[in-house]
Order: sequence, then structure tokens, then C-alpha cells
Amino acid sequence: APWLALPDDDTDEGRQRRQLRQWALQAYANAVDPGSPDYLCWGIAGQNLVDAAYIAESFTRAYDALWMPLDEVTKQRYITEFKRLRSIEPPYTNWLLFSSLIESFIAKAAGLSECDDFRVTMAIRKMEEWYVGDGWFSDGPVFAFNYYSCYVFHPMYLETLQNMMDAGVNTRIEYPKHYQRQLKRTQKMAVILERFVSPEGTFPVVGRSIVYRMAALQPLAMMAW
Repeated sequence: APWLALPDDDTDEGRQRRQLRQWALQAYANAVDPGSPDYLCWGIAGQNLVDAAYIAESFTRAYDALWMPLDEVTKQRYITEFKRLRSIEPPYTNWLLFSSLIESFIAKAAGLSECDDFRVTMAIRKMEEWYVGDGWFSDGPVFAFNYYSCYVFHPMYLETLQNMMDAGVNTRIEYPKHYQRQLKRTQKMAVILERFVSPEGTFPVVGRSIVYRMAALQPLAMMAW
């Protein structure tokens, strides 16, 4: 998404980026068009909550390039489909952030009145409870050493807070204060990830979902960005 959001230019890469952005915008529209063969499965199973959160994340990371150009019908369809996902109860784990990212995006794109604020505030309070220090989060009440701090916790917590600030939300939660604190934690995580890389270029294989291992470097990439 950040790459697609770069300004257009007439280089080979720039022309390729412009074409891919056009295709992406058409794909976004098709994904919520019930008349399209590309219409996605929304709210059918729990995994749809995960998938939708990453769509919302792409809009969050390139709001002006990927969300704003969409037509009003498509935008409203996304808000409607995102709301339908409230029927899915997330497990008591990092999944709380899938709900919070979607709801915070709704707040940014459609207004706080359209957002389920409880799904945001509950996730934030749990993130503060589950932070165990040195950049690591407990994936639920019990700590397990894995890369979910990288896959989900750091990026989606930061982006949830950013969306709520962008939406101008003013509640008991001090979003700017939480954001600055979480940013320092993510910076700490980035330092640790960089030091995890050995002189030979190898990286520790630990925890569950290790097939997502390329995503383990996401906090480092975010901080570089």
C-alpha cells in the first residue's frame, strides 16, 4: 500500500505502479460488489474477520491513494460489510486488534457514530494489560514466545490509535499519549528484530505460525517507513 501511494512518474517503475494501482482500485470495488464474480465471502466464517482487517489496514496505510478514489457506492458497501463482521466474536488473543482496526477505520472514514467504540477501547485496554516489556506482548493472558507481537500487535495497535486520532475522537482514552508510548515500544521491537539477524543473515525460528516468518520483520519495516 505505501508503494502504491507514491507519486506518479514516468519511470518504468512509476508506470508499473500506476497500472497496479488502477487494478487494485478495481479489485477493491469488485470485492464488495454482489454482482461481481470477484465478490468476497464476508462474514461467513471467523477467518473473514482477519482478512477484512488486512483490507482495512491497506486503506489505513494508503488512505488518499486507495480509499479516497473509490466511488461513494463502493465506500458505503465497505462500511456495510465491515459492520457485518461484528457478528464474529474474536478469540481472546491478538484477534481483538482485527476488530479494533476495522472499527477505528470506520470511525476515520465514516465518523465515530458509525463505529462500535467498545471494540476499540476494549482492545486498547487489553493491549496495555498484555504488554510484558521490551517490545513483547502476551498473546492473551498467558505469555508465549512467538512473533505475534510483530504479525499483529505492534502494527495494528499503532494503526488503531492513529485512526482514532485521525477521526478526532475524544474519549477517556488519551489517544495521542497511548500512540507515543506504543511508538516507543515498536521502536524497541525494531531494535530487537534487527539484532536477531545473525552475521550469516539467519533469523530465529520460534513459536507458532512460523510460516508467516516474512511478516516477523513488519515492525522493523514500519519504523524504517
